[in-house]
Amino acid sequence: MTFIGVISEEKREKHIKEIIKYYLNKEKNIIFLNEKNIDNMKNIKFETILILENNMQIIKSNSLKKVIKNVKYLIINSDNHENLDVLNNLDLNVVTYGFNSKASVTASSVTEEEILLCIQRNIQRIDRKLVENQEIKIKLDKKMHIDKPNNIMGIATLLLLYGFDDVKI
Repeated sequence: MTFIGVISEEKREKHIKEIIKYYLNKEKNIIFLNEKNIDNMKNIKFETILILENNMQIIKSNSLKKVIKNVKYLIINSDNHENLDVLNNLDLNVVTYGFNSKASVTASSVTEEEILLCIQRNIQRIDRKLVENQEIKIKLDKKMHIDKPNNIMGIATLLLLYGFDDVKI
């Protein structure tokens, strides 16, 4: 059984889970990490962790460092410099997203209908195939209530790692 961990605002969890579950089959279990449950997650082996929100209580906790120590992929917003401190002394596959020009995945265009993602560095997917530099159009679905472009980029990056590049969020 595969576990994907997500750090996000509680009010967005339902919609984020709907999107991820729609694309990824039921073999993937989505677990939302927060300050209430992070201490209990040390023994769960996550395949991927996606950090969408800058929750400093979790980001700076020793428990998160223990959780991400064995993760295959960490997807993190490079616009939040505090998030990057988590990476110190860790050996893992990190994929960054954000409006930062150094991010692996950034947006070259944002409208109400779509976001044009720019893959700036080759990314190795979970299945070991390579996603090369390119632009990918992400269609936006207002019913999903994901209103922050950074969150859309993070979710799209997660789906890209799992082989989906034609998504509607």
